[in-house]
Amino acid sequence: MKGAILSPVRPVFAGVAVAVLGLGVGLAQAAEVEGRLGFSERTALSTPVAGVIETLSVRPGERVEAGTLLVELDETPFRYRQQMVSAEIPGLKRAAAEADLDAERVQALYDRTSASDSEREVALIERDRARGERDRAQAEFGLRDWEREQASLEAPFDARILAVHAAPGEVVSPRLSPPVLIEIARADRLLATAVVDADQLGDIELGDELTVVRDGERASGVVEAIRAEHDERGDVSYRVSVGLATDGLGWRAGQRIAIDFPDH
Repeated sequence: MKGAILSPVRPVFAGVAVAVLGLGVGLAQAAEVEGRLGFSERTALSTPVAGVIETLSVRPGERVEAGTLLVELDETPFRYRQQMVSAEIPGLKRAAAEADLDAERVQALYDRTSASDSEREVALIERDRARGERDRAQAEFGLRDWEREQASLEAPFDARILAVHAAPGEVVSPRLSPPVLIEIARADRLLATAVVDADQLGDIELGDELTVVRDGERASGVVEAIRAEHDERGDVSYRVSVGLATDGLGWRAGQRIAIDFPDH
């Protein structure tokens, strides 16, 4: 992926309620914990280089494929800076080659005791200086080429555009802190999140499969996060996030769901 600075944005969920179902003879047979759907891999995107936005290709709510062009900066200054460096390289290469030949000639004279130590040292210094100037220009050309590539911001994965904070003609200047240009999240996945206590969590670990239920429709997902939380009294609860593929389900972030936790 090019031209992107990614910053994870933590989803915010409303409070949840707990319901215990299937009670029999005073014993809980299964626990279904209510929660909400949230975005998966919500990410803020920007460019690592400064410039003027020339093209803005997406709107909030759109679904895009990985590699889709989102924002493009005016490439004019990047192209000219690269051309300036490119123009210097041939002359610097010739100068370095000539300095190499001079150093070889002086070394040959020195070996025959026809050149002094100082003459040899001056030739070697000039050779190293010429090589350094050549290598510096070549490295700068590579840097300018990289900057030119970073002027285009592409979707890192199949994504849903959540927000756009940019407009054509706007100046992007990430020197102090990268501005958020576009917020995205995965288009094919959601996170189902619920809060449980230690007893409900039981021996569930990352990677375990749990079932998510919405309006009678069921889908299997994998536990991606278990975050311990403390309230003002010091009581501990656990925020469990289950990632699930949602293609074909029609589910959306913010909807209420329930997660089936096995009895313990």
